[in-house]
Amino acid sequence: MKIKSQKAEPSQNNNSSYFLLNPGSPAEIKDSYIKLRTNLMFCTKKDSEESCKVFAVSAANKAEGKSVTAANIAISFAMLGKKTILIDADMRSSSQRKLWKNRSQAGLCDFLAKVMPLEIYSVDEIPLSIVFTGTLPYNPAELVSTKKMKDFVKECAEHYEYVIIDTPSFNAYADAQIISTYVDGVILVSKSGSTPAKDLNEAIDTLYHSNGNLSGIIINNIKEKSSSFFSLKNMKFEYNR
Repeated sequence: MKIKSQKAEPSQNNNSSYFLLNPGSPAEIKDSYIKLRTNLMFCTKKDSEESCKVFAVSAANKAEGKSVTAANIAISFAMLGKKTILIDADMRSSSQRKLWKNRSQAGLCDFLAKVMPLEIYSVDEIPLSIVFTGTLPYNPAELVSTKKMKDFVKECAEHYEYVIIDTPSFNAYADAQIISTYVDGVILVSKSGSTPAKDLNEAIDTLYHSNGNLSGIIINNIKEKSSSFFSLKNMKFEYNR
């Protein structure tokens, strides 16, 4: 597998550098992700006591904060000194490219389609690598179903301590359900006051139907009287062991 290394850094557009976890983030945000990271470290594989190290991050619907959450989970593990890779497998919208300074058109899609070598980006000061989507394809579900994709995730699991995969939403596309079959656990992101219970239950049912392992549900955008309303400022995490 040919690999081209590049550098990645948070984008300055749309306050992305504020939303992405960093040493200057507000204490309540950092504490929330520390708690989340700790819970994830205790999650186990389905029918096994072995700890999960490959997580897919998804949601029931679009615009529920799953891409920012996926990026921050990866950053939080890297901040702990864990060698981590963030894979943007959302070939429908490619939000990670917007969160980071990435103008390259080559990425996971091009690699899976055997068009170009894989490009892996690294983040300064922390052991975090990122694979962006690249050229958005017309057949995302077919690409994530390939043996090449499964082998790539397996290879990442052998070289990294944690693998975080950003996927499309469960209820809109089949991609997340397919990816759930070859990861250790799935994290669902739900937006408080926005995600209908029936939609979340539908996503959970779809996950279980594919025999996937639900590691936990993150509820973000929680509004408290004593704080301002800010996506991901306050969140709860319910998890399975």
